[in-house]
Amino acid sequence: MRNILVLQRHSPFSSSNGREALDMALALAAVEYSVSLLFCADAVFQLLPIVEHADFKLKIYPRSFKLFNLYDIEQVYVCQQSLSERGISLSQLSISVTALNKDEIQHVLSSQHQIISS
Repeated sequence: MRNILVLQRHSPFSSSNGREALDMALALAAVEYSVSLLFCADAVFQLLPIVEHADFKLKIYPRSFKLFNLYDIEQVYVCQQSLSERGISLSQLSISVTALNKDEIQHVLSSQHQIISS
């Protein structure tokens, strides 16, 4: 089984990259790849609970993160430095993730067969 890491770097508010990366991760996991996700930079905002607002027309795709267990996506990581720089704590996130420092991120990256960056 091939290990594939989906590296997310974009805010959920600036583009559709987050939604597209989620769709790709779920599709890859459905066809028996071992999929991991890593949220870095502004992508950490995807992990915060999102409240619907009538003036804000973003589709609330982060709710789909709860499907990770159904698709056997168990390795979901977040960059600890990205969280710290944005004043976000692990307890604020909407799903359970593993925070990694730079050395741990390097180790995860080196253990992958393929890395897809969005």
